[in-house]
Amino acid sequence: MSVSIATKETYPQLTAEGFTIVDFYSTTCVPCKMLSRVLEDLTLDYPFLNIVKVNITDEPRLGVDHEIEAVPTVLFLKDGVELEKVVGLMDEDEIVEKISAYYYG
Repeated sequence: MSVSIATKETYPQLTAEGFTIVDFYSTTCVPCKMLSRVLEDLTLDYPFLNIVKVNITDEPRLGVDHEIEAVPTVLFLKDGVELEKVVGLMDEDEIVEKISAYYYG
């Protein structure tokens, strides 16, 4: 898998099946940029990851639909169903822990 950029049209398809990490971000947010690097690095170690990024400036409706009040916000989904929402910057260890719990668990 890889990192995909979602629009309101593509979001349902990109998150419908399997385990997905959704990163809601803004281009002006420094912690968002830091998280983006962490997620991109994870795709090297976990090539099966489906990571979907949503720019809330470009796609405000998706932000409203998912009750995103701050960025970065990360959703962990399984077959389109939200398992957990984490607001704020996460480090690699925290994300790997979530992957272990939700993907393998």
